[in-house]
Amino acid sequence: MSGANELQPTPEGALIRLARQARGMSPEVAADLTPVQIKGGRWRQIESGFDRKNPPKRSFAPALTLAHMAHTVGTTPERLAEAGRDDAAAILREILRGEGEEPANPETLTTREQQMLAEMVASTAEGFDLTPEQLDAAYRRAVELIKERQAARSEDGKGVRKDRAS
Repeated sequence: MSGANELQPTPEGALIRLARQARGMSPEVAADLTPVQIKGGRWRQIESGFDRKNPPKRSFAPALTLAHMAHTVGTTPERLAEAGRDDAAAILREILRGEGEEPANPETLTTREQQMLAEMVASTAEGFDLTPEQLDAAYRRAVELIKERQAARSEDGKGVRKDRAS
């Protein structure tokens, strides 16, 4: 490879990585949640835009794979199109239509988002070796924390948590 720019992520790879990181998922967890067959290593290749062979070689995702990756990490067809992948955006639109994933109320989680959240919580619970009772207690505490944070943002009047405003 002749230049460092050739080893930069593709726009779609950077988008997928950002969306995955925003959801607190590792590439392995995201790959496991994706309905098409993909491993964590391949997920990393697509995000980075190249494989780690010597010399490195460009790595592109097929449209179907990229659409399912985008769906798994909750990005939109519009963002895929902005990244130059109209082919994957069209497939993602069809996935969303087929699953009835476009919620009427933007405050409502889609079925896929609910499933992803449940999978993440279950994975975390397994990592801590939690019993269902302990998980239930943790859930109740999480609900309390969410309410406290929402109240703090409401009191601030700007939607910004007071401890982060300074």
